[in-house]
Parts: sequence; C-alpha cells; structure tokens
Amino acid sequence: MNQDDSLDNLASEKKEPLEAKYDETAFPSLVVRIKALFVDLVIILVIFTATTLFIDSFGDIPNAAKGFILIFMLCLYDPLLTSLTGNTLGQKIMNLKIGKYREPEKNISLGQAFLRYLSKALLGWVSFLTVTSNKRKRAIHDLASGSIVLWTK
Repeated sequence: MNQDDSLDNLASEKKEPLEAKYDETAFPSLVVRIKALFVDLVIILVIFTATTLFIDSFGDIPNAAKGFILIFMLCLYDPLLTSLTGNTLGQKIMNLKIGKYREPEKNISLGQAFLRYLSKALLGWVSFLTVTSNKRKRAIHDLASGSIVLWTK
C-alpha cells in the first residue's frame, strides 16, 4: 500500500456514498473494540510473564533484554496476527475481523497491518474517536491503513 492509497482511503470516507456491500452491515461498536483490546493486553501480559519466567530459569538476564522482548512482542503481535489471520486473539474472542476496506473478505497486508498498528500506537485513544462519528465505525487507524472492522460470520 502506498501513501496515495492511504490518502485516498481518508478522502473516500467522506466522498463516497455508502457502498452497497455495506448497506445492510452492522458494525462493531467502540465498546466491543475496546473489550477486544483489553483481552489482547491481558494475553500479551500473560505471554510476557511466561516468557520472563522461562528466561529467568536460565539465570540472570538483564532487564534490557526483557524489555526488548516485550517491545518485540508488542510490535509483532497485532500486525502479524492481523495480516495472517484477520484478527488478534482478543478480536477473535469478540468475533471481530479486520479486512481490506475495498475487499473486506481479504486480510490486510503486513504493511497495512504495521501502518494500522503504528498509527494506533502513536495516537492512542485519540485514534478511536472517529469510531462513533462515521457510518462504518472506522477508527483513524482503519482510515489510514485502508481497513475495516467487521463482525465474523
């Protein structure tokens, strides 16, 4: 996905009429999306704790190494799972799927997933403000990456 595609996605949200494929679609609410995020945070904490305990069993490991592992896990968990399976574990539990906006049956690419994650991480909760203000419940990170969040079937 190039920069022009991202800008087109941002512009198309306001310019395009509601597409026929989304006419009868019910979109997940902000509350459901936040619940999925919290489930993911718990999963990441459990994985990190288990990994730390495992590493500690080998002896004294510097805290910097543990911090690197946490950052590595945080930066890969969401983009890898989203691009490979269409959802993180928290999203799967909440019956959510991330798809390409123009082809929602397809998963977003790894590049789109990293852009989505990076914009969500940089903007924090601000990124979710647009969920309640547009018809398709797309957050800023969805608009930037060309993705859409749908219920799984």
